[in-house]
Amino acid sequence: MESRSSSSASSTSTARHAQGSLRSDDHAQLLDRLRGLFSREVGEERFDRFFGNRARLLVNGRTLDVTVANGFMRDLLERRFGCDLRRVLREESAAAGCELELRFRVDGKAFDEPTTAPAPNVGPSRSARSRVPRRARPSGRGMEPVQRLEDFVVGDANRIAFAAAQRLAEGEDGAACTPLFVHGACGLGKTHLLQGAANRYRQLNPRGRVLYLTAEVFTNEFVSAVQGGSMNAFRKMYRNVDLLCIDDVHFVAGKEATQNELLHTLDAIGMGRARIMLASDSHPRDIRKFNEALVSRLVSGAVVRLDPPDVELRARIIDRLARRRQLPLAHGACRLIAEHCVPEGAFASVRDVEGVLMQVEAVWKLLPELSAADGSIGSIIVQHALDMRKQGVSSMPKGSRRPVQIETILSVVCDELEVQLNEVLGPGRHRRVVLARSMAYYLARELTTRSYPEIAQAMARPSHSSVVSAYTRISKQMAEGKTVQVGSRHDGLTLSALADRLADEVRRRSHVSGRGS
Repeated sequence: MESRSSSSASSTSTARHAQGSLRSDDHAQLLDRLRGLFSREVGEERFDRFFGNRARLLVNGRTLDVTVANGFMRDLLERRFGCDLRRVLREESAAAGCELELRFRVDGKAFDEPTTAPAPNVGPSRSARSRVPRRARPSGRGMEPVQRLEDFVVGDANRIAFAAAQRLAEGEDGAACTPLFVHGACGLGKTHLLQGAANRYRQLNPRGRVLYLTAEVFTNEFVSAVQGGSMNAFRKMYRNVDLLCIDDVHFVAGKEATQNELLHTLDAIGMGRARIMLASDSHPRDIRKFNEALVSRLVSGAVVRLDPPDVELRARIIDRLARRRQLPLAHGACRLIAEHCVPEGAFASVRDVEGVLMQVEAVWKLLPELSAADGSIGSIIVQHALDMRKQGVSSMPKGSRRPVQIETILSVVCDELEVQLNEVLGPGRHRRVVLARSMAYYLARELTTRSYPEIAQAMARPSHSSVVSAYTRISKQMAEGKTVQVGSRHDGLTLSALADRLADEVRRRSHVSGRGS
């Protein structure tokens, strides 16, 4: 026994030593391999677009750091590629004898300082940047737009909005339709159009000053400027632009001072014949707590609505997404997914389409024996994925979904996970509170007809984007079979099982409440 223990301890020590003793050239070789594997996993075009000059990859001890310039890019890369990159990293690092973890970091200074040695895909050096005209660089503290107009799938539901965004970005008379206000429900492509217009204008006008941001960022910057006595710098940053794109404009509802500043900003930009594009979930006149002056300014230009995609457009979107993800869909599979990705008569968004396609991809990878003879994804895999998606909470009868109130969901979640309501509605980040909040979002989305903004408002969230990201994240964790590990009596249950249990209790309480009334 002592000999075996000694041998085991020795081998463990050796493994640990090997894990922590990679030489710099080993790091370089491993990083090169990982780049190639990541590129093949997510697609070469997508890898180059998102990691080409917007992110730096570096093996740092036992961590693979993905460094980006801002929180927007960190959240975007984590959401879109985190799962795939971690899977590739686990497989490759295990083969190399070093257990590496993936970490997304924000370091704006890393993109301002010169690199000590040339490396692929790490962005331009200072000398290269110095040759770029000053006005070509992103101005202010806006976000870096990553979407492109050429990637937007156009159909009857969005044709007018796309044409308006294209004219604003490309046409010499683009300022004539400013401000362009695009509105529609979540997941229909508003952000894509804003970012695409910003990128297209920048391509055609390399010396132009383009600023893309959310209304939340604008609000935070305005408050900081007021508190710090730097309003002159704030106004110079936001009003000295050629194209201003602001997403989620409804965020400033009820914020009178911010609305006034936004109104003055739009007026100042408009007087200079600059171009303005804004987006919101609702028509300006339907946004509550908007002052009349701002509403009047927003409707003075072109107001265009995005409608939910019909079956034909959904099929084309599925085909485009499948090609990007390198999924070999067989003939007719796109149509089958498009027709059944949402219940009959229900609202369909692009995010619904993406969710079903992710489920199809999971079934294809986990059950390859269901593939067609040529290895493609046929109707068997698609139907299997659709059936899996209907199981549990999402398959509840419509009659049981309608009467559910968010207050009931919050009550059940707080009782079952033993947290306080003020914790769920507050900013706390304890693991159990985060799980409770995510479950409440998920159940509200699945058991009610509330939209993301309505759920955010009911749960005291400042923006619906946090609801969207939490819902997407927990849905993905359910599909992966993740379990509860938060120090509660539910630990060990899968997230799907917990959601089912919570949903059953919500339905029971709703039924009892309905009988009592």
